[in-house]
This record gives sequence, C-alpha cells and structure tokens, in this order.
Amino acid sequence: MRFFCLCMSPAVDATVTVDGEPKNGAVMKNVRDLENAGGKGLNVARYLATRGAEVACGGLLGKDNAAVFESELSRYGIADAFVRVPGPTRRNEMIVWPGGGFKLNRAAFPNLAELPPLHAFFQGYENDTDAVFVLSGSLPPCCPKDFYARCVRLLRQRGATVVLDASGEVLRCAAAAHPSVIKPNADECADLVGFVPRTPDEFRRATVELQRFAPEVIVSDGASGAWFNGEFCPAPEVGAVDTTAAGDTLLAEWCWRRFAEKSGSAAQWAVAAGSAACTLPGGQPPPAELVERLFRTGCPC
Repeated sequence: MRFFCLCMSPAVDATVTVDGEPKNGAVMKNVRDLENAGGKGLNVARYLATRGAEVACGGLLGKDNAAVFESELSRYGIADAFVRVPGPTRRNEMIVWPGGGFKLNRAAFPNLAELPPLHAFFQGYENDTDAVFVLSGSLPPCCPKDFYARCVRLLRQRGATVVLDASGEVLRCAAAAHPSVIKPNADECADLVGFVPRTPDEFRRATVELQRFAPEVIVSDGASGAWFNGEFCPAPEVGAVDTTAAGDTLLAEWCWRRFAEKSGSAAQWAVAAGSAACTLPGGQPPPAELVERLFRTGCPC
C-alpha cells in the first residue's frame, strides 16, 4: 500500500523545555531545546514510514532551510515530492514546563505571492489509484480556501482514496467535495454540523451528519479518545509530555491498519499510537513496542 501525504504548511518544530512556569520579567536559564522538521502532513508520513509503508510527502518547502527537511525525508525513506519556493520554511515553538506549556504557531510562507499550479504538487502521483492520499493541516495565506477541495475532486475523479484533516472554511469546502475519510475534532464538527458534540448521543448524531460528506468519519475527543464511525474508543492513560503530532500519529496508525493491513482493530491501534506520541517531546514517532503495549493493555473498543 502506497501513501502520499500533502503538507502545505510544514514547520521547523522547536520544543523548548524550562524548569518552571515563566513569570513576567523572568530569565529562564536552564533551557533545553529539541528541534525537528514537522508539519501535519510530514508527521503522518514519518509515522507511516516507521510502519514500513511506501510513502511520498509533498507540498511547499522554503529553499532557505530545505536541507533540514531533506535530511528528515532521507532518514525515514520518504520520497521527496515537495515544491521548492523562495525564502525559509516557518519555525514554531512549543514552550513547556512541568504541568503546563503553550505553543507559538507562525503563518506559513507569508510572503509567497503566487501558488504553483495544482498538478505540481502531485507530480504524476495523482494517477496512482492504488495510493491513499492524506491531505492534512492548515493552508498558507497564498492558498485559496478551496485548495483542498480542488485536490479532493482531482484525486477522487481518478478513483483514489482521500483522507482529509482540516478545519474551518477549508474543511467546509473540502468536505463538500466528498473525500473518503474526514477527521475533525469535536470543536471542528461545528464547521460542518453546526454544533460541538459533548455527550455520546451527540457524537453519534454528529457522525451520522458527517457521513453525508464522507463514508468514514473519525472524531477525536482529546485525551479521552476518539469516535470511529460513531463507536467510541477510549485512550489508554499515559504520562503526557508533549501533544505535538498526537492527532497525526493517531490518523497515520489508523490509515496503516485500515488500508494496508485491513485490520478490524484499527481504532484501538490508532488511539494507542496517539497516546504513545504524547509521551515523547517534539512530535517524535513513538516506538512500535510502546504502541503495541498500550494496544494490549489499553481499554478495548
């Protein structure tokens, strides 16, 4: 099974760890830094690669610091399908301390005036009807709101499977193009069904309404777990360190189990993987041994 992950807003993700909660005017001296190439689509591709999948990752990449991403793609054996554009790829920071933290998210490619044509992002992959295409993450300011919608229509017309993870108006436009799978969180459900589900009955009702847009629906509910086509799968309890890429890891594991292995336990594997990702800093892919342990010992779905 082949996968193509589109990452229009990659980032150099930096996790900065300090000993205590920052106070106004404080100088934090014991600082630990961890950097890696990130972005939702790249996070999905990286985890799929650790599972042994054949993966390509494309989107936009700034020429000024492309080497950071090229090294990461090479390290995991991910085919490089990125379109290079002038300038740097953005840098985001996650500031964490025991018991708290916050994240600084910058806009991607704010100075890019013109977007390359749609076909440039797939470079012939759009004719691979056996591949699963994952469109995930925010769009840079230069992208029209219907960019993912146009991608969905292009790929679905060729018979491909398309997985969508977006929010806001971008989600509304792309969902109307009828992808194969959508993965909103509870708050993002309001963009499509007009309410935020809170109770089991509301999650099931939201799922029914969401299936007007896609036959398979995943609704993530934070640390509690996730709903898969209206069935809840609770997440195992873990000592969370950093939630970066947890949702991307959940989605990647589900895609691997659902499409590559045809597993009936895809939901339980997915929440185990998402929970495992929370135990590592910087959005690193969790080791397979940890995911399997949480799958074996976690609550059954």
